[in-house]
Amino acid sequence: MSQRQQTTRRTVLRTLGSLSAVTLTTSAVAGARSDRDTAQSESVAATADDGCDVNQYIGVVDRIVDGEHVVILLEDDGELVDQHVAPRSELEDVDESDILLVVIKDDELLVAQQLPKRPGESMPESRNRRSASDPAEDLS
Repeated sequence: MSQRQQTTRRTVLRTLGSLSAVTLTTSAVAGARSDRDTAQSESVAATADDGCDVNQYIGVVDRIVDGEHVVILLEDDGELVDQHVAPRSELEDVDESDILLVVIKDDELLVAQQLPKRPGESMPESRNRRSASDPAEDLS
């Protein structure tokens, strides 16, 4: 039964992550329309809607180089898969070791949203302990 529960949690987390990426991508496209000309924005929106070459990662800010570039290590399912270098002007509010939800299309950073903690990180020790008097909690 615990195996089924882990699969369900993983599925729920992946689904929520995908929905977050779609929401963030949609927001990025909507913001891009005010900053770019209409033809270019429609091209970005069409590609983002198709889901072609759009990848979502958990990113960790590895370092900030000379105050000009931010190096983000990209992770997929907890495994380091790549790195992305973005201009500091695109990520002014991040510091080293910050956790980000990153959406990248064709090596271009579409969205980078700061997260309070790494997804899947365990709860604080006080919330993680279960009392022996509440076995129903194990079944939920």
